[in-house]
Amino acid sequence: MVRAHWLGPIPILALLLLAPASRAEEQPRLIPTRDVDVRYDVTRPQQPRVRERVRWLAGERLERVDSSGRSTSIFERDAHAVTLLTPATRTFRKLDHLPRRPLEPEPGTVLARGADAVVAGLSCTDWSWAEDGEKHVVCATADGVILRLVVDGQTFIEARSVKYGPQKADLFRVPANYTPALAPEGAGEP
Repeated sequence: MVRAHWLGPIPILALLLLAPASRAEEQPRLIPTRDVDVRYDVTRPQQPRVRERVRWLAGERLERVDSSGRSTSIFERDAHAVTLLTPATRTFRKLDHLPRRPLEPEPGTVLARGADAVVAGLSCTDWSWAEDGEKHVVCATADGVILRLVVDGQTFIEARSVKYGPQKADLFRVPANYTPALAPEGAGEP
């Protein structure tokens, strides 16, 4: 009986001692772990607010961004490539260098956990980092959906609606009736 009483507090004490260390090492997911369709309000300096629709085919780590009917970008995370679709001319251009999204910190950056919030009806946690003298804060769900981006107190991106569900793979491919865009003169020359 004495032995059971003595061992009882050990696991609780171990949890209390380890909890702060594990929480300090905790870092958020910033890429969705399941298929999702998110509609955002996007505000850029000196420009009117626009709507963007972002869909994720999570299993293939593909992201499709439709920007107010102007253009579409398909990001291939594993290939580090992006395909730009221009609906007006039914052309596409594939770039082998994947630009870093404004919502993403530099690789290796440690993010600081902030407050919990609700955006577009979903719970998320604020995660912050400093970059180029600016404070960036993203509010991300536990499964990696970014719901808001704030830079130095100004909201640049905020989700208006989020719908989880399977996404059609064809949305993440170049349509059959699109042709390669011509490269500008001198683009391939050293």
